[in-house]
Amino acid sequence: MVTNPILDATNDLVAALTQLGKRALRHVDGLTQDLLRDAGSVARSSQAFAGAARSQWDDVSERSKQAWARTRSSAGGAPRAAKVVTAGLGVVAHARLLRMRGLAMGREQLTEADHRALAARVRELCVELRGGVLKLGQIVSARPDLVGAAWAGELAMLQDRVPPFEATAIVARIEEELGQTILDAFATFEAEPVAAASLAQVHRATLADGRVVAVKVQIPGIDEVIASDIAALRILAGVLGDVLPMDLRTIADELERALTTELDYLAEAIAGTAFAADVVGTPLFAPAVIESHSTPRVLTTMFVDGARLTDALDAAAPDERARLVTALCDGLARQVFRTGRIHADPHPGNFLVTADGRIAVLDFGCTLTLTDAERTGYARLLAALAMKDERTALGELATLGFGGKPEALAIIAHAITQAMKPGELASEIDWEAQGRELVATMMRVAKDAGITIPRSFVLLGRVLGTMAGLVATYKPPIQLYAIIAPHLAAALAVKSVATATV
Repeated sequence: MVTNPILDATNDLVAALTQLGKRALRHVDGLTQDLLRDAGSVARSSQAFAGAARSQWDDVSERSKQAWARTRSSAGGAPRAAKVVTAGLGVVAHARLLRMRGLAMGREQLTEADHRALAARVRELCVELRGGVLKLGQIVSARPDLVGAAWAGELAMLQDRVPPFEATAIVARIEEELGQTILDAFATFEAEPVAAASLAQVHRATLADGRVVAVKVQIPGIDEVIASDIAALRILAGVLGDVLPMDLRTIADELERALTTELDYLAEAIAGTAFAADVVGTPLFAPAVIESHSTPRVLTTMFVDGARLTDALDAAAPDERARLVTALCDGLARQVFRTGRIHADPHPGNFLVTADGRIAVLDFGCTLTLTDAERTGYARLLAALAMKDERTALGELATLGFGGKPEALAIIAHAITQAMKPGELASEIDWEAQGRELVATMMRVAKDAGITIPRSFVLLGRVLGTMAGLVATYKPPIQLYAIIAPHLAAALAVKSVATATV
C-alpha cells in the first residue's frame, strides 16, 4: 500500500492539536502552556509536517521550549522577565497556529488579516506590560518600512492609548525627587495626567508665580522593569523572528542604549535647551525648562497648549498644511546638516501646533548627535545621489560605515532618494507605489548582500521614515529637494572651507 507522508504527518498533527482541545482555538494565549505540556506529540507532528511539506519551516515549538528553559534558568527571581517571555511565546503560538491553518489550505505565507490579528494581540500586550515592551512597540510603529503597513498601523495606536499610572505613586515620586510636598512645590497640581507614555506621564500644574507648567514624571521602578524587558527580548529574539520581520537582537541592543539616555531627565533638559537655541527664528520651538523643579526623574517645562500634529494637519486648509509640513522638513534638514543635534522620537504626539501656527517639539529623551564628519558625509552622499555620481556615493557610504556589496548599496540608496529629485512635487508622487517598489528592491538586493548600517542610521532612519510617512499621507505640493538644498549647501560649504584652510 502506497502511503503519503504529507497526509500522514497532517493527520498526526491534527490529532495532536485536537488533544489540546477546542479551548486552545478560542483562547490562543493558553496555547503556549499547552504546547509546553504536550510538546512531545505536537513537536513530532509539526517536524514531520515541516519535513514533508516545507523543509525550511523552522520548528517554532522546539525553539519556544528552549527559550522558555533558558528563561526559567536565568530569570531566577525576575518574574517580570518570565512574564514577558510567556507573553511572547503566546504570540509565537498564535502565529504558529495561523501558519498551520494556512498550510492546510495551501498557503505558505501568513495573510494580511493574519498579520493584523497578530499585531492587535501584540498591541494589547504592549499596553498590558508597558515598560520597555511598550517602548519597543512604539518604535516599531514608526517603521512600516521594516515591519509592513499592517503592523505599523495597528501599533501606531500605542502612541496615544496608554493607561495612566497610579496617581498616588506619581505624587510620592515627585515629592521624593523635589524634597518637598506637592502643595509646597506647586500652587496647583492635576492628578489626572494630560499624557501617559511607556516610561513616564505628564501632569499639568501651576507654579507659585502663576506660570502653567508640564511636569513629566518617571514611572516608579521603570529602570528595573527596563532591565528585565531587555533580557526577555534577547531571549525571545530567536523565536519572535517568525512573527516580527526584523532583527530583534539588534533592536534590543539599540533600545537598551537609547533608554539608558531617555531615563536621565537632566540630560533631556540639556538636549531640549540646545534644540530651542538651534531653531530660533523658525516655526519650531521647544518649551523652556524650569530648572528649580527638575531632577533626574522629574522634568518640569512650560506648558504648551496646542493641537496634536496630525489633528492640526487633518483640519488645516491645503496651504496651511503645506506650510506645516514644510516647516517640519526644513527643521529636520537643519538638524541633520547644520547642527547635528536631532530629535529622534518623531511620533505625532511629540509635536503640538499652537494657535499662532508654531510647532512645539516635545520629549528630548531620545536624541541623536552626528559628528561633523557624519553631517558632511550625509550631505556629500545626498548630493552625489542627486547628481547620479555613483562612484562618489559608494565612497561616502563606506566612509559613513555602511557595509555590504557596493552595487547593492547603490541600488538601495538610489531607491530611497527618488522622492527628492529636483523639481519633483511631493503631491505628484505615487507614494504607495514607490513604497512598494522600495521595499521590493531592498528585499531583493539586500537578501544576499550582507548589508550592514552604522549606528547613526538606526535612529536617523526612523526619523526619516516618520517624516516620509507624513509627506506620503498628506501629499503637500512642496518640493522636498528645494527645502533640503540650502542646508545641504551649507554643510558642503563648511567642509569646503575647512579643506581649503588645511
